[in-house]
Amino acid sequence: MASANPIQSIRTELKQTFIEREELIDGTLAALLAREHVLLIGPPGTAKSMLADELCKRIDGADYFQWLLTKFTTPEEIFGPISLKALERDEYTRIPRDKLPVAHVAFLDEIFKANSSILNALLSLINERKFHNGDKPQDAPLISMFGASNELPDEEELTALYDRFMLRYLVKYLEEDANFVSMLALKQPKTRTRITLKELDEIQDEVTAIDLPDLVMNLILTVRNKLKKENIIPSDRRFRNSLNLLRAVAYMEGRSHVTDSDLMILCHVLWTTPDDIPVVENVVYDVANPFDRRADEFLQQAQEISAYARRDWADEDERTKAGIEAHTKFKKIHSRIGDVIKRASQEGRSLGKIEDVRVRIERMHNEILENCLGLEEAP
Repeated sequence: MASANPIQSIRTELKQTFIEREELIDGTLAALLAREHVLLIGPPGTAKSMLADELCKRIDGADYFQWLLTKFTTPEEIFGPISLKALERDEYTRIPRDKLPVAHVAFLDEIFKANSSILNALLSLINERKFHNGDKPQDAPLISMFGASNELPDEEELTALYDRFMLRYLVKYLEEDANFVSMLALKQPKTRTRITLKELDEIQDEVTAIDLPDLVMNLILTVRNKLKKENIIPSDRRFRNSLNLLRAVAYMEGRSHVTDSDLMILCHVLWTTPDDIPVVENVVYDVANPFDRRADEFLQQAQEISAYARRDWADEDERTKAGIEAHTKFKKIHSRIGDVIKRASQEGRSLGKIEDVRVRIERMHNEILENCLGLEEAP
């Protein structure tokens, strides 16, 4: 497999620019590599269009189209004006120059405001990559469509359009004060990692060759059955089309095969209404890698132990007692996390997060040993 460094570099740069958008950035890149579409639901001013525009700027030769739809938007604004020369020949065709039919990446704001004269053409273009220009269907170069809306559609005629978006994200304003301040101080990136359309096409072909082990396929079946019990029933097509998204996630991680941890992207694929989201997340998290949840529990325990040992104790004796107590508790956590790693290995599960948590806990343990007991390593 060719180096994924350009994609990984773009991923890192985008996460430095778009704060509190890590999962969304992973999803947009996965959609680009899998030739899928993304729906962003949230209020104005949450950097939805900015992310799509910034992503397109990383692809040399890619045409970008952006438009705000209203109930008064005309087909000419989206698909191009009628060709007067063609009309003289009794032909009804459009000139799509600089419009959606010739775009590689597109962003349509308030996409569910599309009127019926635009809706059918959008469906064909998004799903089949075809633009019916008069009686001559034309191939459209569209790679990924980013749709945005302040709310979910409530009209039945929009259901098909809504279903065309494989990835769906609720986008909120920044929640953490520190992140908000960092956002205010952000500057435009001086350099951008770029790839050509040809390189992107080659990467997309490599993504389709990523291996999907039987373990992952069986886990997807388990997710489907568990969701069915919760009366959440995504379509067979949605499950089928999600496979390339899983491959894209694996590619971004530099792997030649999909692992159980890659299934987490299904949290943004399998819900229909916001009420479904917590149920889908719980099911996918438990099925994808339950050992990751145990790792999170161990990390939280370790952080609490570390905070206790680092208190401003009255004297050195109290500090030493706290250090000894923390050391004992850390040893127990090390033993338990070792058991989890062993079991996960036996079941063929990915160990990336568990190993990362183990290293972080070991680092916290060593800091307590040094600061509270004056030791460099456990006795």
